[in-house]
Amino acid sequence: MKLYFSVAIFAIILFAPVNAAIINWNVDVSINDDTGTDWTVILTYDNITDRSDYFILSRITNVEVFADTTLVNCDITQDIGTSIVCTDLQANEVTYKFHAKGLVDNVQNLKIFHYPFSVITTVEKMQITVKFPLGSALVEGGELNGTGLKPFEPDFGREGSDGRRIFINWVFDKPTLGQTLNVSAIYELISGFDPFTTFAIILALIIISFILALMFVFRKQRVKDLLPVLTNGERKAMEILLREKGEVDQRVIVKETDFSKAKVSRIINDLIERGLIEKISKGRKNLIKLKKEIKRPESKSEKKPE
Repeated sequence: MKLYFSVAIFAIILFAPVNAAIINWNVDVSINDDTGTDWTVILTYDNITDRSDYFILSRITNVEVFADTTLVNCDITQDIGTSIVCTDLQANEVTYKFHAKGLVDNVQNLKIFHYPFSVITTVEKMQITVKFPLGSALVEGGELNGTGLKPFEPDFGREGSDGRRIFINWVFDKPTLGQTLNVSAIYELISGFDPFTTFAIILALIIISFILALMFVFRKQRVKDLLPVLTNGERKAMEILLREKGEVDQRVIVKETDFSKAKVSRIINDLIERGLIEKISKGRKNLIKLKKEIKRPESKSEKKPE
């Protein structure tokens, strides 16, 4: 099998037509929770190219190829691996996207990604990034004592994070034509992390936030409906509460209405009697809040206008 693969690689090198040269070869491998892998391979050429091809040692699905930003159709052949050949492109950059399985092995509680990248054409720079699943981390070196394995190889790779997922990145400057770059990374699920439980918690929080937002909107609408039956002073106080999303320092009402402290206190007490608000004392501060349950009050038309 290895001899057959080597002959195939060198045949590609010898008989490939002269074309634009690749100046950058960027590979992004994202490992999923089910150990499947999503690949994005970007080949950047030094000139407009009308032909591009890519070979992977795996049977792949969900293949998409873009010539610059245009989705194109390519010939796909599967045997010991998958060959993608694209012609009539007229593009500077070709992007291959596909899904591959069978590239992650399970060893006890550890998972090992390994892939041999064969350099079958001259390239100025090659960059490979392997991203671990959400909730996974690079294995600690101590856990591999006695196995002869390393957390990742080649060992000049750089560990990083995008804020959610851990990744390893390798950069190869002018890799040798015909060279095989054996890339591997060993990772494990972080103890106590369950992606399904985490998703359920996040979903629950979103639903609760949505319900609370709806409750405030409905409460706000009920307050607006009862404003006409309030006195001028009460109405001003309630409008400030609505603007401040149902909670405000009593001193803010004094300042914005330009009423005296005594008058604002009377207004607040009247609104408390109506069952519209509540007052919470915090030290020397009175916090005024809309009631969660608001009933339409009777009109106080008999009250003297303020």
